[in-house]
Amino acid sequence: MILYWLLFGFAATMAMLFTRDPESTRLGAGHSLAMIGFVLFYTVLATLRFEIGGDWETYDGMYEFARQSTLAETAAITDPLFALILWLSAKAGIGIYAANGVCAFLIVVGTVRLALTTREPWLAIVASVPYLLIVVGMGYVRQAGAIGMVMLAIASIDGARRAGALPRLAAAAMLHVSSVVTALFFLPVLLRGARLPVAIVSAVLAAVAAYLLTSRLGFYQAGYLDQGYDSGGATVRVMMNVVPSLLLLARWKHFSVQGGARIIWLGFALANVAAMVALLLSPSSTAVDRIALYFAPVQLVVFGSLIDLLGVKRGGILPVRALAVGVAASVQVVWLTLATFSYLWVPYRSVFGLY
Repeated sequence: MILYWLLFGFAATMAMLFTRDPESTRLGAGHSLAMIGFVLFYTVLATLRFEIGGDWETYDGMYEFARQSTLAETAAITDPLFALILWLSAKAGIGIYAANGVCAFLIVVGTVRLALTTREPWLAIVASVPYLLIVVGMGYVRQAGAIGMVMLAIASIDGARRAGALPRLAAAAMLHVSSVVTALFFLPVLLRGARLPVAIVSAVLAAVAAYLLTSRLGFYQAGYLDQGYDSGGATVRVMMNVVPSLLLLARWKHFSVQGGARIIWLGFALANVAAMVALLLSPSSTAVDRIALYFAPVQLVVFGSLIDLLGVKRGGILPVRALAVGVAASVQVVWLTLATFSYLWVPYRSVFGLY
């Protein structure tokens, strides 16, 4: 458990000490190195884990299948880009660890890149550690990679560079097809005053996404909806998205993120509220829980924008930071010690324990 707290403590310490000029878009060399260190620490932690995470057995089974199968056969049981990563890992004989590492790297890089769009990037990172990085990043491997690409897509929405979101969204869909739900929130931004090539690529992306989603619809229906699977703690996890979403909506005029990303965050906040309603109506809380994961980055952007959203004056910045860190720490305490499935994450075990 201590490694999880070292990860959290590193980000929390930086959040308390780091002051960023809201008018500046650049970080100093020291903080850039600290963020690189955080990315490397997390990636190594998530890559070398052994029998950690709720889906470990599922992905280990996929790896064994890929080890004895062709790429085409592997692609038939999972999403295409993940199938390629898994198949290459299997043929190289390096275990599930390479696939875990790639997806872990994507989600932590996406987290850091998205955090840098906020006023308090380290506070945004602190918010990500207990749930998005530890639970999702070390449990739902494909979806973690897809969420990372979605966060990179949001961060890339910046004036003329907005077309850069398209390949990132495509990669997300090829890691986990359910991520196509997020494309709906990007289209108003991508198509607004778009040149013809951007419109054409957007249309192609939408067509490919529709094909991928249709091809896996039977799986999701049989796996989640028809079986009526329930996720323990789904209501709590969805509420973790709803609370910051309501704050964002209530203080919308004070939200400092501008440009196309602002529209996307509005959509994500509303989607989180809708997810709470869907949770009450859906026959499967698991289906709602898994889709709601894509809107969890709202937690990051709200924590990173908390000073502006609450209109905090200079003298109140440190207490608000401390309060935010305390809230995030409480979430981590609850998850690691009280959650029903915390035994799947605690104690942390690495592959080196096998030798």
